[in-house]
Order: sequence, then structure tokens, then C-alpha cells
Amino acid sequence: MATFRQREGRWQAIIRRTDLKATKTFDRLKDARTWATAKERAADMGDTTGGTLTGTLRPVIERYEKEIWPTKRWGASKANELTVLKRDLGSRLLADLKRTVILAYLKGLQITPGGVASRLSYLKEVMRTARDLWGVPVPLPELEAAIATAYRQKLAGKSQARSRRPTPAEIVAIIAYAADRKRASIDLGEIVQILSVLPLRMGELVGIQWADLNAARRSAVIRGRKHPDIRVRERNDQEVPLIAFGGVDTYELIAGRPEYLPSPFPYNRTSVTAAFGQATLRCQIHDLHLHDLRAHAISTLLEGGLPIPQVALLSGHVNWKVLAKHYSRIDPASVHDALRRL
Repeated sequence: MATFRQREGRWQAIIRRTDLKATKTFDRLKDARTWATAKERAADMGDTTGGTLTGTLRPVIERYEKEIWPTKRWGASKANELTVLKRDLGSRLLADLKRTVILAYLKGLQITPGGVASRLSYLKEVMRTARDLWGVPVPLPELEAAIATAYRQKLAGKSQARSRRPTPAEIVAIIAYAADRKRASIDLGEIVQILSVLPLRMGELVGIQWADLNAARRSAVIRGRKHPDIRVRERNDQEVPLIAFGGVDTYELIAGRPEYLPSPFPYNRTSVTAAFGQATLRCQIHDLHLHDLRAHAISTLLEGGLPIPQVALLSGHVNWKVLAKHYSRIDPASVHDALRRL
């Protein structure tokens, strides 16, 4: 039921329903009642498009998380983006989310155009869900206009494919830097050696437990390996061979870790990433990310002649096209080596 209150001689009608939030002020109480009755009747018939946007964005995102998660589960990246949206825009009134406001927010972000595009896509999905499933009036036209303008102004766009690979000298420099830090809490040198040869994700390496190692098969079970369908991911355990390649025996490096540790690498992956960034800074190595080691390992294996299905087993890629498009950074000089081997 609507509520009514008198303010400065005029009457304000206030509607607060799950599917409709609207307010409007009239000179006469009779007119306010008539308007509220018509709005509620229209909502009962499924028309909430005319509601005044009085709520904030945060409850919309929270309802999306609560009700959509059980049937359409998503990964950490989307969860983090939704959290950021609640932090940055959650207190904004829906009525205030105009095209200019959204664009001003985007211009203040210190992220890549690909990151902007991703965040916008999540926000649009939340709003479309609120409109289509719950009948909540949301400023979707304003958001769509902002998205179109963001792409025109190059604020948003496709993520640029990286081509950066570490050189042998850079890998040696990072390992040497890590070896000199005797009191460091993270054994970065061994991690870099392993990831430069074996294309595991950082979370997969630190997630290996002692019980996951198989000495006879020189392998390890990777638990809950990444998969496009998160429901599959929860039971997607894969046995991965811990290879010896390029003078690095990854099984010996992992299995040979001190046995008093709770796991071979009992670290937080965020801490490892930060330690790697500090190492590249100290070694004056520019524009090298920890994740570039994964692409380097994949490219090295492909250059060495390992078939794509076996490389995909090591890297955990379900879609080989993704492996080829984003992680294959082949050195042109390696083509001559491959032809000589043929």
C-alpha cells in the first residue's frame, strides 16, 4: 500500500514495493491517492516501467548476487567486479545514474579499456536482470548510451593481446635476486623456475598438497581446475605430469620441498604476485607480469614440438582456441629451429 505525507502544503505519494518504488507530489491528497492506485494497479499487471527511480544501486546488485548465484554461478573475477561496483556506485541513486555520471566514473578509473568493458558488461547484466525478472525500474537506456559513448571515446574496448615473454637473462636475474634474499618468506626463485617451464596457474601451484603428488607417475592432482562452467570446476580434478624440460625438473622442485611445510608452497597467490612485482622492480625489468611466465612456458613447449593436446593438458585449457589466441607467443626465430629438426 502507498503511504502519503504532507510537506509544505502539498501531498507526496510514496510507493515502496519489491517490484516498484515511486514517489510523486500533488497539490491535493485526492490526486495523490488516484496516482498511487493507478501505479500499483499497473504494477500488478506487470508494468513497472513508469516508476520513479528512488532506490540505490547496491540493493539491486545484492539481490542479483543472492538470487542469481544458485543457478548461474560465476568465478572470482566477476565476484570482485560486483564488489567494486557496490563500493564505487552502490550508494548512488538509480535516478542519478545518468550517462554523464557513468562516463565521469569511467574516466576516473585506472584500468585498461578491456577492464572497463568487462565492468560495464557486468553492470548491464545486473540491470537487465532487475528489469526483466523483477520488474525493477532501472536506468538501462542511460547505461546503454554510456556504453556506446565509452566505446567511441576508447574508454572501453577489447583487451589487447600481450606478446611479452621473459628472456633467459631476465629469468636468471629474478632467480638470482630471490636467492640473495635469505630471509624472504616466499621462495620466489623455485616458483619462477617451475612456472617458466610448467604452465600452471599460480593458484594451482600453491594449491598442490603433499597427498596430491604421485612419485611413480611423477605427477600431481590439480584440484578444482578452472573450467568455463563453475559447476564443473568444483569437481574438475586433473592429474598433471610434472615435466622435466629445459634443464628444470619440476617434480623434483615440488616434491623436494621441506617436508615440515604444510604443503609444498603454502603461500597466498596474491603475495607471490606482489613478490614477483617487487623482484622485477629491483632487477629493473619492465612490463613483465607473473602470468607472462605461463604464456612463456606454453610457447616454449609449442616451439619444442609438443602437440597442442598435451600442452592443453599441462595448461588446463578446455578451449584450444583460447590457448592459441592468448597464450601462444611464438618466437619467429624458433621457426628456423623447428624446420631444421624436420
